[in-house]
Amino acid sequence: MTSLEAAAARPSRAWWAAEAARMGWLEYRALRSPRSLLAATLPRGILQILFFTTLAGVLAGPGHREYAFAGSLVLALSGSNVNGVVAVPVLDKQYATFARVRTGRPSPTVTQLARALPYPVMGWLLLLLQASIAAPLLGLTGFALRLLPWAWVYAVIALTLSVLGLAGATMTVGKRADVLAPNVLSYLVMLCSGAIVPPGRLKWVDAIGQVLPARHGLDAIRAGLAGRPWLADLGLEILAGAGFTVIAALSILLQARRASRLGHDDFE
Repeated sequence: MTSLEAAAARPSRAWWAAEAARMGWLEYRALRSPRSLLAATLPRGILQILFFTTLAGVLAGPGHREYAFAGSLVLALSGSNVNGVVAVPVLDKQYATFARVRTGRPSPTVTQLARALPYPVMGWLLLLLQASIAAPLLGLTGFALRLLPWAWVYAVIALTLSVLGLAGATMTVGKRADVLAPNVLSYLVMLCSGAIVPPGRLKWVDAIGQVLPARHGLDAIRAGLAGRPWLADLGLEILAGAGFTVIAALSILLQARRASRLGHDDFE
């Protein structure tokens, strides 16, 4: 076999990345069975949407319910994605499997990012189901149908929130704060995204919201619903997600190099 034939027979990087994503899906299914998704994750998201939308209607008036409904969908995503994706680095820590990750054919960064893919996909699909159940209960079916053409923007937000959670977990997995950090980030998204309370109340809240995912994606959705230009806001949402993807990738790279230098994967 010539060198060209050998190269052609060797799996490509895309193939290895797809295999990592497939293993991530199997890992996700092992952690979150259909029964647990239907019995825990699904109703929790529905209750979050009902709670925040109803609370906004009581405190700010019925006219604020549509605003809060659109934002509460992001809060439901934040709970399932920012906190859920923590499992990717934490399982490597618990079962001492990071050595296999960092010595595999694809880079550790590609492997970890590919394993995280089920979280935004499943989070988004669950969100569609949660919204379809919550909207009639709130009397907002008409608004939900108006929101439906913008469901793909919620898919973008699901992705950016997932890389936010992955960045938070990978940066802190060696400090025993890998669960705490994504929880803090999730609460910051709740506070600073403008999901329930419109921006412009507190400058420091707005400043944090500018760099976190979800804020600009929500702005794009609301601008689109109102017939205003929305593409720039969507671009800022993608930029925020790209920034946290870079942070997560650098964190994984530093962990891999540190483990290789010290000869262990203790994450300490």
